[in-house]
Amino acid sequence: MPRIKRKEAPRRVDSPREQVQRPLFDDFLPHLIARLAYQLNGDLVEKLRREGINVTRWRILAVLSMGEGITIKEIIDRAMIQQSALSRALMRMEKENFVRRVLRPDDARCVEVYLTDKGRALFSSLNAVVRRREQRLLQGFSEAQTAAAFALIRRLSRNMNS
Repeated sequence: MPRIKRKEAPRRVDSPREQVQRPLFDDFLPHLIARLAYQLNGDLVEKLRREGINVTRWRILAVLSMGEGITIKEIIDRAMIQQSALSRALMRMEKENFVRRVLRPDDARCVEVYLTDKGRALFSSLNAVVRRREQRLLQGFSEAQTAAAFALIRRLSRNMNS
């Protein structure tokens, strides 16, 4: 039986404008960073939701795990949360006994926030999930490459803040 030759669809040729724009967008560092953050957060949101927590509350827990008596300003700066959202989240977290707020003895205008034992336990259980995700992200990287990646990202952040 003779073989029937199919007509091939004409190949689409990108216009010069499309040829220029595609590589620029795919090679645009802020886009790549945003896309990576989107990928990381999408999966994380689902895992946190199962524990009854959102990304804002996770960030608060993570910042508070860094030390005792973290101020509201420090939480805002480190967790990248607006003050109004932080206030609402802290009120709920305090009612649920994850955090406690204390006026600073030498300056009543300043509030320090502490993790409770319950908050520390929640952070520890969620941190295990987050660290596994970090390991997946860094899979195949040597110790030196991992250190270089952290240094590079910290430098990019400093550059944006200067």
